Amino acid sequence: MQNIVREDIIIAAAARTPIGRFNGNLRDYTATDLAGVAIKGLLDRTGLDPAQVDTVNLGNVVHAGHGMAGAKAAAVKGGLPENVCARCVDSVCGSGLDAVVIAIESLLVGSSKVAIAGGMESRSTAPYLLGPRLNRAVGELGKGSLPKMKRAGAYRWAFDGNEAEQLKGLEIKDATTYDGLFWAPDRKFMREYALTFIKEQGYGVSLINEHASRSHAKAEQAVAAGWFEREIVPCGEVAQDQLLSGEAQQRALSESPDDPASSYNSSVPGDNAAVVLVTSRSRAEELALEPMARVLGYCRVDCPAPEFLTAPVEAHRRLKETLEQAGKPSEFELIEANEAFACQLPYFEEHFGAAQVNVHGGAVALGHPLGAAGARLLTTLLFAMQTHNKSVGLVTLCFGGGGAVAMAVERLS
Repeated sequence: MQNIVREDIIIAAAARTPIGRFNGNLRDYTATDLAGVAIKGLLDRTGLDPAQVDTVNLGNVVHAGHGMAGAKAAAVKGGLPENVCARCVDSVCGSGLDAVVIAIESLLVGSSKVAIAGGMESRSTAPYLLGPRLNRAVGELGKGSLPKMKRAGAYRWAFDGNEAEQLKGLEIKDATTYDGLFWAPDRKFMREYALTFIKEQGYGVSLINEHASRSHAKAEQAVAAGWFEREIVPCGEVAQDQLLSGEAQQRALSESPDDPASSYNSSVPGDNAAVVLVTSRSRAEELALEPMARVLGYCRVDCPAPEFLTAPVEAHRRLKETLEQAGKPSEFELIEANEAFACQLPYFEEHFGAAQVNVHGGAVALGHPLGAAGARLLTTLLFAMQTHNKSVGLVTLCFGGGGAVAMAVERLS
């Protein structure tokens, strides 16, 4: 699926929170808290009356424990009125960018005039999930029995006796790992497909670690130069992305020197929210909004789960060809491509031509906030195009289960 946006749909503003690592400096913020911070920051930057926003679309992968209607809760926390149309989007890692695509389509068909779209994720507050039945016999309870529970509040329960044994008899799942990184039909983690991809491409660990090292170095340079500052809305006292220290990098490298998909050269789920404001050029003029960029087109590719790492290249190819056929700008100067695994980076180099890829580092260094990732990449791309005076850019990222989403934008003065 690809579409050239022939009408003037513009991105008027973009904002994101810092990216926190698991149980790191944003551990006290839920996903809806983070999205509320980003939305409020977006409104503050534009001076837009919240009542002018028709729609809010927020990507989110790990929904459990958020409470009801997470997108609306985030919108209200961000200062939007309670009559705003708000929805969550789940396309795994592609959710945040898919949410922007859905917002653009609502503008094109006229169901919205002004939309906020992006994504939110909190690895640090994601719950552990108890299985509904016992995996083994516990006391008088047989295997497959429901645990004995008693009500402990409006939505809380507690074990009704024999707590320790019952707990041992129940399966406990990590919500982020199971719902965000595990393809249930094949019972495989995305990492397993990555290892197969590495073998097929013939990439050695040294090559992969070299690319990971560049990602870490570029992110450190970007933080030191203040290149992320304009895109970030602080969360309390937290105003910078939480990078791995040099010591932590070396420790991760030394612990798994021969692993081509280790904690050093792979992304880890993080805490973040990112949003953009999209509208038509005419509506932007009415509201005195200064456009950052116009949307040239977008593409979504779905494929078998084992092929997910190559999908961003296919999305790039299809969108580039479609733009060329339509006579639209298609020579991408900057590309923000999600680094699910550093093994993708040499593959990107082989297929993305002369474009600069992830000039400020990528998810290997910054972390991967699942449902927020696509919107974070888009936000970083928009500001990087300003910083480096580039005109045409692309954001693309793969998603678990098999596929990728891509979007092309052109910077406006």
